Parts: sequence; C-alpha cells; structure tokens
Amino acid sequence: MHRYRQIEVRCGAALEVIKCHPRGMRKGVGRELVQKSPEEIQKANMKQAAKRLARLINANFRPGDVHVTLTYRKENRPDPQEAQKNLEDFRKAMRKKYRKAGKELRWIAVTEYKSKAIHHHMIINNINDGVFTTMDYIRELWKGRGSPKFVQLYDDAEYTQLADYLIKETEKTFRDPDSPVKQRYSCSRNLVQPKVTRKDKKIKGDWEQEPKPRDGYYIVKDSLYNGVDKLGYPYQSYIMVKLDPKEEDWPSNELKPIRRRRKRVHRKC
Repeated sequence: MHRYRQIEVRCGAALEVIKCHPRGMRKGVGRELVQKSPEEIQKANMKQAAKRLARLINANFRPGDVHVTLTYRKENRPDPQEAQKNLEDFRKAMRKKYRKAGKELRWIAVTEYKSKAIHHHMIINNINDGVFTTMDYIRELWKGRGSPKFVQLYDDAEYTQLADYLIKETEKTFRDPDSPVKQRYSCSRNLVQPKVTRKDKKIKGDWEQEPKPRDGYYIVKDSLYNGVDKLGYPYQSYIMVKLDPKEEDWPSNELKPIRRRRKRVHRKC
C-alpha cells in the first residue's frame, strides 16, 4: 500500500490540492540536499510569496471586485514616505465611505517605485450603494493626485496570475533598505484566512498523474505539477475551481455590528 498525505487549501471558490510524503511516510532513498545559490533562493521565496498572496486573494475577492492602480502626476510625484502616507489617508477615507454605506472594506495593497514611476496597486471589494460604486469613491478620493486605472477581477475566480504579477512588480522595492514598508504587501485585518485540511491516505500503487476534477469543479490549466519535493520524494499539486461559484463562497460585504462590552456594576456590600 502507498501512503501519502493530501492537503487541501480552500480559498473562496478555489480548492488547492497537494499530495506529498511527510516524515514517517517516506520509502526508499531521497536525493541529497543541494546547496542553492542566492538567486535560486530568491526565486523560491518569490514563488512562495506569490502562492500565499494568491490564496489570500482567492479567499477574499470575487469576480467583479476591483484591481486599481493609483498613479501620480509627473509634476507631483511624492517620495516613498509621503506616498505611503497618501495611501494610508486614502484607505481611511475609503473605510469611512464604506461604513457610511453599511459595508465592510477589504483590501490588499502594494507600492512600486524602483522599476517605474511610483504608484500603488490595490485590490478592493466592489460595492454599489445604489448611488455610488467603489470606482466612484476612488475617483473622488484620489482626485488631484493622479489617474486611477481600473480592472475588474475576471470571472474564473482564481487569481494566481494577478498574485504573480504583484510580487514580481514589487520585488525591487521590497528589497530596498530605505523602503518605508518592510513587507511585500499589506492588507486589511478583516481578511479571512484560507481553510487548510490534512488527511492521510492509502492507495495501491501511485496516485494518478492526471487527476480528475471533483463533481462541479474544473482543474485550472497549467496548475498541475507532478514532480518531487526538495528531498526527492514524489509531490503533486493542482488547483480546482467551482464551475458555478456562489456568493456564499466569499465573505459578506455587509458591515458586522459592533459588539459593545457591558459595563460591570460593582455593588456595595
């Protein structure tokens, strides 16, 4: 019997499947660890960062949400510290707009200035209060600084390509010792985290090299990887997405009521 561990990472309408051999399930001899070059380590770190970001985007943002690029006028471009302050002020103002509309603001942001003129990328959940949309709010609040450029998230509900782009776009800025931001991206605290489950399995022989999607899902093109882990043991991963995603697959845009703590009343003895 062949024993392995199957890890499933559920993110919105997407489901990432990983098959691997943790310690205790390894048979035979793996390969010796090879010392990686700094360039290889940097590339591997970028790949892992993009995977974590993709999971976060998939879990929190749905088709129709907004990817906006916030640019600055050439004659009015700020330094990185000032740009970061502009972005913080913009987020606070957006949060007020959403709260007034009874909605919850969720966002992910990155800033780039090493390879191109300084600008920000933000992914924001899209709302429509019947009068104004998210894009209306952005145009109003960014007015005078530059021109926002909008792209709505596409319909397939799986955003690995977007995550790859954002990580590559900001790699040089992230490594700048003078950068005011010390992480690759920032995000709102109300984002939900992907749900991870692990299950040990037994099968005869090896797992299928061409897995079949579950009922109601399809496997994302080019997401299938068949290879080995860093110790030389078989490893497989792929991403499935629901054919018919529902609103319930993502967090609600509705503002949650604030629970107020009841004051304790100290009675006199």
